[in-house]
Amino acid sequence: MDAYTAGLREAAFEYGIKKLAYQLDMSESRLYKKLDPDSGVSLTLADFFRINRTLKDTRCIDRAMEDLDMVATPLPSGASEFQGEIRELLLDQQEQAARFMAVVREAQRDGEIDASEMEEIKRQRHELAVFGNTVMSRIEAMHKTGAALKAVK
Repeated sequence: MDAYTAGLREAAFEYGIKKLAYQLDMSESRLYKKLDPDSGVSLTLADFFRINRTLKDTRCIDRAMEDLDMVATPLPSGASEFQGEIRELLLDQQEQAARFMAVVREAQRDGEIDASEMEEIKRQRHELAVFGNTVMSRIEAMHKTGAALKAVK
């Protein structure tokens, strides 16, 4: 069994196969077979996601995220629309930071950074600053209008 399905299997057994099978509208024996790496029954991608939706256990996706060199960030429950907007802006900024780092890594791959690479690095850095300024401007706008205080009440 590969690392992806091993996390799913661990979480499923801890959750309870009987309970999980009932919630998935599947027989226990069928679920056991799907989770058994040595059975002839395959665990489909659809099964993986159906089980994961029920379990809500990060072990189901942690190994995939690790493979992709990524980290999942849980969303806070009950976040206001303003907090959601700021979170989205910060995620956009994080994506831009990743693009910036990719450009820097590529430029230094051969041991020196030429003029065109330097221009691209500067352009990406400017975009990163724009994202940061956008987040701060939005927060400041909420402060000036008092909308943030209204959202808290």
